Amino acid sequence: MRKLISATAVCAVAVGLVAVPGALAVKSPKQVGGTVSIAVAPNPLPNATTTVTANGNVASNSSCRKDRTLHFYWVTNGVQGPEVATTTTRSNGDYAATVPRPTDRAPTTNTNVLRVNVDQVTRKVGSKKKGKKTKRGRRFDCLALTADSPPITLIP
Repeated sequence: MRKLISATAVCAVAVGLVAVPGALAVKSPKQVGGTVSIAVAPNPLPNATTTVTANGNVASNSSCRKDRTLHFYWVTNGVQGPEVATTTTRSNGDYAATVPRPTDRAPTTNTNVLRVNVDQVTRKVGSKKKGKKTKRGRRFDCLALTADSPPITLIP
């Protein structure tokens, strides 16, 4: 009987040592992906037009849609140029930006695309209760996103 009680005590201690590190471990932020869409107007693009309107949506969970910074670049013949515009998303993830036309004015080229890059951000939500000593909110790492528009046709 004494051996049975000793064995039970040893097992309880062993189970406690295994369970404690998992209970005290700090939770890592949740990695949140998503998609970004982009549409460009007008397409085809006449030479007389000096600006292009880009609009679209960042699709992700609710905390990763709003207030995301977007950067726009023209990609001509597979080479990304300098940044031409920036904007931020609204609360529902929608955005709109006015971008200058690409510098490539060759009328037969269909290799001009508008690329949008969305910055990575870390968000913390929850735990705004008054009087709570240990405020533990959920953290989200909103991952960086990239998308290209359909090819833009330049016409003389």
